[in-house]
Amino acid sequence: MIYTEYWNLAFPPFANDLRPENFVPTRSSILAAARLRYALGMNLGAAGVYGPAGVGKTRIARSLLDEFAAAKWLTCYLPNPCVAARELLTALSPAAAPERGDAPACLAALQRFLGERMAAGQPVLLAVDDVQATRDTGFLELLRTLLNISDGRRRALSLLLVGQPEMERRLRAASGLESHLAAKAVVEPMADDETKLYILARLKAAGSRQGIFTRRAADRVTRLSRGVPRQVNRLCELSLLIGFGLETKKVDPGIVEMAAADLDILPGDEAAFFPWPHSEGAGAEEEDGDGGEDVLASLAGENGGGARK
Repeated sequence: MIYTEYWNLAFPPFANDLRPENFVPTRSSILAAARLRYALGMNLGAAGVYGPAGVGKTRIARSLLDEFAAAKWLTCYLPNPCVAARELLTALSPAAAPERGDAPACLAALQRFLGERMAAGQPVLLAVDDVQATRDTGFLELLRTLLNISDGRRRALSLLLVGQPEMERRLRAASGLESHLAAKAVVEPMADDETKLYILARLKAAGSRQGIFTRRAADRVTRLSRGVPRQVNRLCELSLLIGFGLETKKVDPGIVEMAAADLDILPGDEAAFFPWPHSEGAGAEEEDGDGGEDVLASLAGENGGGARK
């Protein structure tokens, strides 16, 4: 038996994958996507999405690329902000990339390709991730140059830049590329109440009707993760696995802290060796301290159940 069967789940609810049914947008990501969608769809040039690691910026970018691709745009995602003109053209259209040539010839071929797409009425959307990681402004200068390609009515390229907050400083260093951003969207960690609803929504998406996490366990996940979705996912995923291993009926705060210790995210004063309890002792805090109530019951007004035995 794997842990999803033990908890009566159709699939791992907190897995780090792009499964559509597992996607739970946060309030901040919904607002950010709306701003970006408008700026890019209106062909305003470039837009940027900022935020700390793990808040879902890449997921927003990929979702927008899927939307625009469905509308017949030519879309491209670059996880690495350090490529040359030929590599960028290869990512956009492998058939259009020259087999060889110096940098000016490759740049001319890229500009020609974008001009042809514009003449054919096919907009191009390029998303570049981890922009804050670039140390060479050459690629950013290339993007700034490409933003100038226009027929007087429309630009040949729409650009979505994705990065952590220091991305803004990188863009300013690239001959003012930051000033070309028609929209700046900031994605922030979730508030406490939203984090608990996020846990519930991910569980329900995977078919759970029992909550699984006690209220105090959800509180512990909220504090330890600081509302960062990636950290919530890591904590909850490992907590479910530990609960399965210990054969508990619910995930209680002790199990969450064991997961946090394994992930090395316990606060400094709590980060000493954390012993794993024997399975017969696990869940005692759940029965004594939480009264058997779970997130689903406390947030949705339903009666929760336990794991399948």
